[in-house]
Amino acid sequence: MANPDKRIVIYPAYLEMGKSMAKGRRIPKELAVEEPSVFEIAECCKQLGLDALPEGKHYPREWLPKGRVRVALKKEDGTPVNPAVPDRRTLLFKLAEMVPKCAGRVNGRPKALANKPAPDAGAGSSSSSSGAGAGGSKPAPSKKGKKGKK
Repeated sequence: MANPDKRIVIYPAYLEMGKSMAKGRRIPKELAVEEPSVFEIAECCKQLGLDALPEGKHYPREWLPKGRVRVALKKEDGTPVNPAVPDRRTLLFKLAEMVPKCAGRVNGRPKALANKPAPDAGAGSSSSSSGAGAGGSKPAPSKKGKKGKK
């Protein structure tokens, strides 16, 4: 087992379809996965022959979901454990390809979401706002009095 400090860290947000690049996604949206779990990521890493260790740590940009996976990509001598996965970016692309095929997913979606309709890309607020403030249609009173110090 490699030194934990030499392992790379993979958070589910790196592969999450619902995240923007600014919120942590590291791969193109077309390749991203719908709600990947730590255990699915760890299982896929093990299928690739990599030493993966799930940890109960939070992603710094999100406080609620817990979990990350530490993965050893290189041996002690610096050679890749799996020559097909030489670096972090390649691993992320392989994981994005493998996670939807994991057991426990139906049609590439988590079982909990399998019966719900797929999220709409252009969905937004359907209500329209009139632009009026909370108080009604009267304009705010103007300030009267001193215009400045003399």
